[in-house]
Amino acid sequence: MHRARKASGVPVSEDNISDRFDILNGVDLAVFVLEIGADGLPRYVAINEQGRALTGFTRQDYIGKTARELFGGATGERAFAQQCQVAASGQEATYEITLPAVQRSAYLQTTLRPVFREDGTLTHLVGSSADVTSERERDTALQLAKSAVRKAEAASTAKEQFLANMSHEIRTPMNGILGVSELLKETALDDQQALLANTISNSADALLDIINDILDFSKIQVQGVTLHNEPFSLRGLVQDTGTLLWARADFKGLELRTEYPDGVPVRFTGDKNKIRQIILNLLGNAIKFTDAGWVTLRADYDRADPVFPLRLSVIDTGPGIDPSEKSRIFAAFEQADRTPTRRAEGTGLGLAITQALVERMGGRVDVESRLGEGSAFTVRLNLPIASAVPSASRDAAGQPPSGPAAVIPSPSRASDTAPQGLAQADASGPLAGLKILVAEDNKTNQLLVQKILEPTGAELKFVSNGRDAVEYYKKTPSPIVLMDLSMPFLGGLDATRQIRAFEAENHLPPCRIIALTANARPSDYDACTEAGMNAFLTKPFRKAELMAQVCQPDGPASV
Repeated sequence: MHRARKASGVPVSEDNISDRFDILNGVDLAVFVLEIGADGLPRYVAINEQGRALTGFTRQDYIGKTARELFGGATGERAFAQQCQVAASGQEATYEITLPAVQRSAYLQTTLRPVFREDGTLTHLVGSSADVTSERERDTALQLAKSAVRKAEAASTAKEQFLANMSHEIRTPMNGILGVSELLKETALDDQQALLANTISNSADALLDIINDILDFSKIQVQGVTLHNEPFSLRGLVQDTGTLLWARADFKGLELRTEYPDGVPVRFTGDKNKIRQIILNLLGNAIKFTDAGWVTLRADYDRADPVFPLRLSVIDTGPGIDPSEKSRIFAAFEQADRTPTRRAEGTGLGLAITQALVERMGGRVDVESRLGEGSAFTVRLNLPIASAVPSASRDAAGQPPSGPAAVIPSPSRASDTAPQGLAQADASGPLAGLKILVAEDNKTNQLLVQKILEPTGAELKFVSNGRDAVEYYKKTPSPIVLMDLSMPFLGGLDATRQIRAFEAENHLPPCRIIALTANARPSDYDACTEAGMNAFLTKPFRKAELMAQVCQPDGPASV
């Protein structure tokens, strides 16, 4: 005889539970009743209609059987063990049982309660089961989804880190190749040597373009496109871009036109760097594929167009695009000319990157082309017009002087287009006596900086890690510090923080710290600014870029 351990069961009279179980069919749950036999084992005496429908058992299947005999296998053993535990403890219990099936297993959440006579003798166990298969599957799917998200995020982070490492490892030797070839071209060379030096330089430039395209495209895939919107001069951007690519067009005998009509607002709010990249991609493509004639970069603004009032068009007299090729020219790694004798090399990523950037800005890119006549790529955007900057050359609305469409002149072939101050820095040595601390662990990059800055008369001190840079600066403060980011013992960011702390503690004027780094991500620039650096120069850098940063007065961080 089983006696109640606690009064948590249901005391009933002898005829309260009998063969009259029809009332259980009115319960909207699977209900079953087990009777405690003389041997102390619980055996099934009733399962209501819902229970029979759920399990598929008939009365002949279950009557007088234990769970071990009814279900068999692991399911039967587990159910039988749970029932015996409730019978032994006299305590209600809730547990889950899995009913295996060929196509879909069912998960039952069961609550089992002991039933006692008035004298405390255990006579029956009454259980109710709810089918929680959908909830379990939902929870499992949710867990799988969360796991998949975590794995995707981990893969994305790993890919981003790989890209950052690859960028760093590629840009570091590229800095040596480009910098040394640039310095080599400035030495006395005969025609054959000059040809070889130019070939090295041009090949390195082409390789850098490919590297940048691949990294840009990969970063867009991993991170998407993040916009940094701020007011900027679109007119100045168009002019600067045309000036930048004029030499490339002139080398091919092309006329490069940049047009900015006076009806187009001068200043907009948007991501200036992304728009520059869009224009450079389109203009560079047009110059690359055009062999004769002209290439035009033109801005237009249609105030009557509420959707895309701003249009930036690049028009050329190149070979044009076959209509059958138009649908895929914006696909990654594709070019309209896929023949073995194609005239232009490249990754085929420029237009894919351009489209991704434009679409992120809420715009679109259209192309019109006639085979043998030329092409026109038009970027359509809706950028907010920014407040005008007061200037003597603009009216109150911020427009340039009224008149016909302005053609921004291309720079002349004269050498006066070189950056101002660079010739004086090279020739007259305005940095004579200026102490410059260079923290750089790569010997090639040390040599490059030395060859660029030595002729200026600056006093250079080279250290190969951030720890030595801090120690030297504390003994001999230098007005300018060129700081690599990735170095042994102590990185450039931590070294910068320690230098700034030393200056603050000793009331010293802050030096100008310039990051010279192969880390080219926006987050790297932000980290440098946060650490207290004044400028950020990405490897590979050119002589003119380094000189411009060294000669620049102290101010906020710049690129």
